[in-house]
Amino acid sequence: MRQILIIADDLSGAADCGMACAGSGLHTVVMLGNSVSAVDADVLSVDADTRGLDPKRAVWETAMLMRRYMSSREQIVFKKLDSTLRGNVGAELAAVLTTQRSATTQQEHIVAVLAPAFPANGRTTRQGKQLLNGKPLEEMEIWQRDSKQGNSYIPTMLEEAGMRSAVLPLETIRSSNGSLHKEMIGLAAGLDVLVCDAETDQDLRAIAKATVALGHSTVWAGSAGLAYHLPKAISLASTTSATSDQPLATGPTLFVVGSSAAVSREQVKELTAAPDVNTITVPPGDLLAGMQQRRDHERKLAEAFATKRDIVIMLGTEDKLKIDAGRLLSSALAQMIVPHYGKVGALVVTGGETARLVLQTWGVAGLRLVKDLEPGLPFSITENWGRRLPVITKAGDFGNPQTLLHCRQFLHDLDRTTPQGK
Repeated sequence: MRQILIIADDLSGAADCGMACAGSGLHTVVMLGNSVSAVDADVLSVDADTRGLDPKRAVWETAMLMRRYMSSREQIVFKKLDSTLRGNVGAELAAVLTTQRSATTQQEHIVAVLAPAFPANGRTTRQGKQLLNGKPLEEMEIWQRDSKQGNSYIPTMLEEAGMRSAVLPLETIRSSNGSLHKEMIGLAAGLDVLVCDAETDQDLRAIAKATVALGHSTVWAGSAGLAYHLPKAISLASTTSATSDQPLATGPTLFVVGSSAAVSREQVKELTAAPDVNTITVPPGDLLAGMQQRRDHERKLAEAFATKRDIVIMLGTEDKLKIDAGRLLSSALAQMIVPHYGKVGALVVTGGETARLVLQTWGVAGLRLVKDLEPGLPFSITENWGRRLPVITKAGDFGNPQTLLHCRQFLHDLDRTTPQGK
């Protein structure tokens, strides 16, 4: 019986939020959109792939997927939001809340509890404003790179989506002496969203514990930071088992770097310093110009696979405007790789949009989550696919300079002869 439904706006978010539940022993599967495959899992984390869509389309996709995967009134709904508030934050949360309310027959006032902080990765919330390493998001590269406008005061984003909200400040979160749920119940009447400040995991733990008192139909909203505390707060235990007799795929590890984030570029620099790694950098102009310009890179890729060594394929930084176009480039990169997917022994992808397009091009519809290598760095295995391929997805701005090296070492040490998940 599915106990938690997560709706995320990109693949890396669906994976790291799902992993927060998998780490508690719940069998968790990430689905790429509206798949028709039957899934046996405690937690279903759905990638709606709406991060780059216009708000109206994002609302339609979010509501459609929620209706598609809602299995029972007893199921907890978690709307995964980017911890740096990119994408259609207010519009998508409004779509989930509206859909949840319309599916409830009892006379109860349903609200969303929003806590987007992810302290392990430097994302915190103070006085309703989202911060990255202590600084407002509008001052940071991550917003400037996406040309995001406005400021990071969350109630303003929610008001623009037609929702009424109130902020629970840190002072309330920390000084309630176990009665935070009473504060929430008192505020909830007449509101749509309770926005919670948080700077530590202890803050998020208190928020999760208090949210339970609002009722089973409450919409949980936030990043993986809050999701880590969800299973314990609602006392969930696994009701399914994940087993397979098929061993894992073997072959070289393919690193696909679609993110232009400075963090990812620094990680690639560390990884490619190793002498036994083949590196292919593809200028954005060559990807978009047509077949003639791509053939050189396709030949290099074929030669790299012939060496049976690990491979890094990444977008160049020659054309900043085209890199920001994002989806078109990621799609072209995915198409370039697809002839070789049968030779790949493990896949590591940075950037949720790139990961989604690569896996979708390969015909992968789902990933069964296994473990977290680092906060926000989930390891998974392809689900209901021809080969059981190890996969690691990473948001572009997550991790430290050694993160991709850590991924490589983990995959090299992985036992491929014994079936995983037993």
